[in-house]
Amino acid sequence: MAGGTLFGGIFYALIAYLPIQRLAETAGLLQNWQAIFAIFVIAMLFGLFPDVDTNSKAQDLFFAIVFPLNIVLLATDKIQASAYLGLIAMLPVVGKHRGWTHKKWAMVIVPLPILLIPYIYNEAILPISTIYYGAAVSGYFSHLLFDGLIFKRFRIKG
Repeated sequence: MAGGTLFGGIFYALIAYLPIQRLAETAGLLQNWQAIFAIFVIAMLFGLFPDVDTNSKAQDLFFAIVFPLNIVLLATDKIQASAYLGLIAMLPVVGKHRGWTHKKWAMVIVPLPILLIPYIYNEAILPISTIYYGAAVSGYFSHLLFDGLIFKRFRIKG
């Protein structure tokens, strides 16, 4: 969780202060506290995602966030978003612990619905979807990094 939040902050700093800032401005991100908050939540959730496949604190926390979020989506008539969130949340049970969820390719593929599904329905929201996708990848990357799966000698044990 800490890694996802940390890398969410690093990602936000990159989009706020580097040339990609124009993408963030196009998305209206830098003026919207809810969008900024979403970057941190998405990065944190995807930082937890690889360990959702086993009974763990990460699983408990992940579903403690996803469940109420799904209720909010349902209550605000965002049925498709709720369905996609539910589908993504169930994906880890289709494998064993430290299986496919801990592969480097998964950090790029698993968050793809954040980018592709909104684009299918409304390509005008591609800038914000791209930013949220980047937040998801950065959170996922943090988990793999701290598990020692990016650099073999770099592992933080909790």
